[in-house]
Amino acid sequence: MKYKIIILCMCLFSCGPTYDCDASAEDLKRDECLLIVHKIPSNTDSRFNYKGIHPITKNECNCNSSRSDRWWVKYKEYIEIGDTIIKRKGELIFSIHKKDSILNFNFDCNGKIYK
Repeated sequence: MKYKIIILCMCLFSCGPTYDCDASAEDLKRDECLLIVHKIPSNTDSRFNYKGIHPITKNECNCNSSRSDRWWVKYKEYIEIGDTIIKRKGELIFSIHKKDSILNFNFDCNGKIYK
């Protein structure tokens, strides 16, 4: 009886919903983040909530997106005050412009690189 329950549970979990990378990529294209970083969230904050100045309008802004948080937060360790973050609408490249270099990160889902 115990084995039947285990096998049933394994079947249920293996038949779960699959992640649709193409749909997710299309959804992520809608976000934009253009920001010169002035404030970095704490290390304990799991959200991507950077604040600063928009490089074109010079207005205060933030890069806080419930849609792209999980993707952008992967790169927190590379971002410092003074860096410029660029993620344009319609693209799947997240860039961090530093004083001496540019770091570009393409959206990656299940091993497939999106551009």
